[in-house]
Amino acid sequence: MLSPMRRVLWLGVLVLSGAVRAESPDSCYSGANDTLVDRTHGWLSRTLCWPSRWVDGFFEDPVRGSNEPASSRVRVTAEQVWRDDNDDAGDVDVDARVWLPSAERRFSLLFRNQDEEQGRDTPATRELPTGERDDGFRGALRWVIDRSDAMDLDLDAGVRSDLTTYTRLRYRRLYPLFNETAWLRYTQRLYWRDPEGWGSRSLFELDRPLTPTSSLRFSSEVRYTEELNEEDLGMGLFQGVNLFKRLGSRSALNLGLAVGGFSKPGVVENYRVYARYRRNVWRPWLFVEVEPFVLWPREQDYHGVNGVVLRLETLFGRLES
Repeated sequence: MLSPMRRVLWLGVLVLSGAVRAESPDSCYSGANDTLVDRTHGWLSRTLCWPSRWVDGFFEDPVRGSNEPASSRVRVTAEQVWRDDNDDAGDVDVDARVWLPSAERRFSLLFRNQDEEQGRDTPATRELPTGERDDGFRGALRWVIDRSDAMDLDLDAGVRSDLTTYTRLRYRRLYPLFNETAWLRYTQRLYWRDPEGWGSRSLFELDRPLTPTSSLRFSSEVRYTEELNEEDLGMGLFQGVNLFKRLGSRSALNLGLAVGGFSKPGVVENYRVYARYRRNVWRPWLFVEVEPFVLWPREQDYHGVNGVVLRLETLFGRLES
């Protein structure tokens, strides 16, 4: 397991690996350059784009006159949890993506130290950081098999830092409901990880806009893994309700209620109520989140645990999705 300091050092190695060919300002960075901080951030963003363009050059068609330049985006999130039962935790997450447009928009490279199948990638099911996560880095090649406005199908194949491999197939589809006054998003993941084996996650999200600046989301997830089967826990179950409210052009609020448990023996592992406030501060690439919460875990006989999460997120390279 890598310490937070080693994760930051890993990011530094990634940055320095492209330092020999930092390019002029381009689509990878469109911010201001009037301060030392802006110039440093711009240099890092452009430097991170160079390795992606070097890889993308293998797919480039010299006959085509308008090849979109490759780009990269690195998200670094530091978070700290304080709880009144003294079960505090801290973490630094690095999530990088490389777009390869010359590969007919079908391929991209992913680097992260989170395991996507642990649920941290999905806001509705995102868990609090703990000391039991698999924090080894992993890299993957993503192949977009098919994509349209309403659906996408993609396949990831990658390797983790302990030289074990994993494969994940994801299918997502959006269904309009009630004359497009609500939307149902269905996401199905099937994956295999060495040595854990097979697993699946089925996520249903129902979104209902309430006002031009607010919406309500109901989430249900069913998770199956060979590990859960061996422990005779059946399937992992999750239910959540979220109210999203845009407070302005730079801030938003997420009020949530979440319940998680297992189908065998039909128990609830925890209840959680939280309020997540997110704000873009100072620069377009810097975000702060504050999340007070109350947790009722079964391992503590459902006694209430109060806490707060503080997150600081920085983006390098391509800012837009």
